[in-house]
Amino acid sequence: MKLKQAFLDSYRSDRVLIFEWVLAAVTAIFIILTSAYVDMRSLTIWSTNVWDVTLDSNIRHLYEYTAQNVNQIQHAKMGSELFSVLPWSVWNLPIWAIQRFGGIPIATSPWMLMYSKMFTVVLALVILRYTKKITMLLTNDPVKAQWAMFLSASSSFLLLATCYAGQNDILMMAPSVIGIYHLLRGKEKTFLAWSAVAIAIKPFFAVPFLAVLLLYEKNIFKAALKALISVSGMFVQKLLFMGAPMYKECISDGPSKMMLEQMFPANINTAYGGISFFAIALVLIYFYCYSLDFSHDNIKKGDKYFAEFVIYTVTMTYTANLILSPVTFYRMAVLIPFLYITIVLNSRMRFYNGVIETAMTAGIIAKFAVRYSSSLFRIKTINYAVVQYLFGYRVIDGDEGPYTSIETYVQDNSELLIAFQPVFAGIAVIGAALLLWFNHPDRRHKQTLACGEKNCRVLLWVRAVLLIPFIALTLWMFYKAPIKLY
Repeated sequence: MKLKQAFLDSYRSDRVLIFEWVLAAVTAIFIILTSAYVDMRSLTIWSTNVWDVTLDSNIRHLYEYTAQNVNQIQHAKMGSELFSVLPWSVWNLPIWAIQRFGGIPIATSPWMLMYSKMFTVVLALVILRYTKKITMLLTNDPVKAQWAMFLSASSSFLLLATCYAGQNDILMMAPSVIGIYHLLRGKEKTFLAWSAVAIAIKPFFAVPFLAVLLLYEKNIFKAALKALISVSGMFVQKLLFMGAPMYKECISDGPSKMMLEQMFPANINTAYGGISFFAIALVLIYFYCYSLDFSHDNIKKGDKYFAEFVIYTVTMTYTANLILSPVTFYRMAVLIPFLYITIVLNSRMRFYNGVIETAMTAGIIAKFAVRYSSSLFRIKTINYAVVQYLFGYRVIDGDEGPYTSIETYVQDNSELLIAFQPVFAGIAVIGAALLLWFNHPDRRHKQTLACGEKNCRVLLWVRAVLLIPFIALTLWMFYKAPIKLY
């Protein structure tokens, strides 16, 4: 009876349990050991190429050298700016030295690739540290700060971006979160500096940055000047490589340019041409932010009401981007930690927020897993992962057998799930809309839904391990691959 009572006391507790942290950590480790995503391999090689050209010639030959594809990776051309890999280059200096002087190629070494991926995990930990700091500024409540950290750490979006894909979006996310933290502490110049760093790494933070800027800067001339400051890092990089061999060609063919071009799809045809839903949303968000009665005084006073709107504004802007523009699966991570801080602030909706966020996440993952030509949960991702040692072989890229991914497996075994793609997308979109509706700073104090403050731990446990069945199925398909290279 004492054991049962102890379990019930823990289950009903308002605190994050050690077991839940362990569950999230085990899931993260499992994902790290079972994946070596193709983009991560390319980014790792690009980051170490920085040292090769620095030693052998100069940094302006980076794009030319990368295009030679000495390491035979999938992405020959480096399609992003220097800052998108420069911090990673510092982290990867040890494995570059092993390759350069020891002759062990990084691109086919599971252990060196895992070391490279750990940089994204370290940056995720930095984000979690600032998640706690921001939540403490807003609530002065250590329990809520723990919840914001846990919900962010166990989010499938963060796990996919870091532990699975090892993508460099996290390099942009870390300085953007640090910048927001300093803004909430009343340090606008520091906020602008960190924002410039984030945008220089990847320009996607410019979208929520402008919304936050319009919250407190009502002088349009000053807002435009500060917006120019925020993109100064981009200009510095372009000046550095102006006329450099293969720079223009690589940037033109790169994924960053393509993603920016696709950010505003023509959803409606009019007499004037196509109209983008996301463009409409941005106009409305920017107008709304500018119309709110905030100013520099709110920053200097450390106004918590203003701080709540800052976090909500970033969440709202990123959410609009993610549901109204084509995105890759790892880009969902930009919601962290802003969405989860917003959720934690609304203690009256704890249960409903948990249900809605879990349903939204499940819908998004299911959609990404089964959509046509999905890049998620492909069996070739296990090639060069640490778990490959246990199998003792790898599969042939392009000739993996009848199943190359969960999407192809579902096509053959459960066509109904393919037909349900609109359902998954619908759950994701309505879930995102409900989270924004219920957690608006002006609305959350008015919620009176029954059982709203209930904490359903089973839901947390399911949420923490949501990715494991998908990766387990991918491992099974890898095991069943008919052609194996030992």
